[in-house]
Amino acid sequence: MVFYNLASKAKKDGQRGQGMTEYILIVLLVAIALIAVFGVFRNRLIKGVKTAGQQIESVTTQSNEGAPEKESSGQ
Repeated sequence: MVFYNLASKAKKDGQRGQGMTEYILIVLLVAIALIAVFGVFRNRLIKGVKTAGQQIESVTTQSNEGAPEKESSGQ
């Protein structure tokens, strides 16, 4: 009886470990796929980020042109 209980507990722990291993492998495969996708589209991503940054800067500059300047508090 004791051996059966130990064997069934070991089997449950092994299954739990197997599930964790499968989860880690899936996460690893997704990470590798994302790295590959970013490698393929690297230039497009860099260009898109630069363009977005320039657009945000131009909008910010335009909206600040009419705003009064803040005075510094001299601390």
